[in-house]
Order: sequence, then C-alpha cells, then structure tokens
Amino acid sequence: MSVRRTARQEALPSRPVSGVLRTPRYHQVYVALRGWLNDGRFPPGAQIPTEPQLCQAFGVSRITIRRAIADLVDERLLVRKQGSGTFVPEHADAAPAAIDLSEMTLRVANLGRTTRVADLEIQWVIADRATREALELPAGARVHKSSRVRTRDRERLGLVTVWLREDVGKALSDSHLRRNTVLELIERAGVTVGSADQAIGASLAGVESARALSVTVGVPLVRIERVVRDADGRPVERVEALWRADRYQYRMQLTRGQRGGMSGWIAD
Repeated sequence: MSVRRTARQEALPSRPVSGVLRTPRYHQVYVALRGWLNDGRFPPGAQIPTEPQLCQAFGVSRITIRRAIADLVDERLLVRKQGSGTFVPEHADAAPAAIDLSEMTLRVANLGRTTRVADLEIQWVIADRATREALELPAGARVHKSSRVRTRDRERLGLVTVWLREDVGKALSDSHLRRNTVLELIERAGVTVGSADQAIGASLAGVESARALSVTVGVPLVRIERVVRDADGRPVERVEALWRADRYQYRMQLTRGQRGGMSGWIAD
C-alpha cells in the first residue's frame, strides 16, 4: 500500500539532526527552519510542519521547537495563527544572507591588523535601551563600553563603539584594546563565538561622529550594527560602527551553492 506524503512532510529532514553541532538544540532547529525559509522550501503563505512533526523530525521536545519558532516569529519570518498553525507571512521579507562566521572573524582580525586605534575611551555605564534589548539585559544592568576611531595612514576612517556584558568586559585587559579587536579579545578570554547578526545601512554624521572622523555634520556614513552570541546563544557583544562612506568599500565573493543559490561574505 502506498502512502501519500503531503508537501509539509516532504519538507522534513530524513533523519533527526540534533546533536550534530555543539550548539543548543533550539538553535540547531532555528538554523534549520531559517534555512528552509531562506531557500524557499516554504513560500509566502505556506504552513510549516506541526510541532509534533518537528519534534519527531529533530528528535527534540516541544519546548525546544517552540523556542526556535518563537525566535523566527520575533524576526517576522513566521507568524502564528490561533487555532490554525504557524505560517510564512504572505509578504515575507527576504531572510538575511547566511555568511560563514569564520570568514567574518578573519575579516575583523584583518581590520585590526591594517588599521590603528585612536581616541580610545573605556568606561563602565548603565546599559541604554538599545543595548539592553540587544544583549537581553534587565533594566539597570552595567556594561563595558569602549569606543575608538580606526585610522589608516593617519586618516580617520570609522568610529567603532562596543558594548559588552559585565562578566565578559571584566575578562578583558584594557591595555590590549589598542592592539586587538574586541572580538579577538573575548575569544581569548574563553568566550566561544557561536553566531552573529549583522545589519548594514546608511546614516548621517552627527556632532559626535563628525568630530571623531573629522568630517562635516550631515555627511553620509555607512552604519554597521552587529550582535555577537556565544555558543549557547547568549548575546555577549553589541557593535555599532560608523564608517566614512567615501572610504568604505562593500565587497562580496559569490559562489553558487548546491541549490543553485548564491552565498558570500562581507567584510567591515
């Protein structure tokens, strides 16, 4: 007797994938589901597999599935419909490009080697709202804040500000911040970087950034925001970088993936 498989069942993996990576199970499920959405396996308006189906496919509990789906709902990549299930939005935004984390860390390290640090400022502050949300901190939490201007041949290129969780900031040596990037230092301090979310946009120079970069207020800047998470999925670092638009170059190396798509990395 033949068994007819539905479109949702066809989308499920052929065997559980939990335990493949040394990362939390909910994050493994999150990455897999996000990959399905990214490659179009579930088009806008489609319903994803039910929680029991996902539990069986990944070999995890409902709590794990629900946490992964909750993150995708927060990112507006999925939407819950009471009594019906979980769906891809009808007008879903394109999922962020997937970039090899090792490439990002190499590029950040290279940035540290090819530029110099000027006007380094280090302080302990109460996290503002944006930092609390990015690092998932309670009101009144203290963070390690550092800012520096990146220069090359004495030309001011970018203003970089970094906020770290208190326990991570305490593990850093302030004297090393002039010679190394924060990402390098937190890894040396024992933090295993597991993932990062990065957004690139445009901004205009305000009074502070214009003074730091020796430009006129209102000139275009490239704005990069990044949140780095450790291997357990905990956000440990928030980065805001403002680069002179006339000195910033956006580069990508594109390769054709197994599904005929394109993948690449970006460097800041």
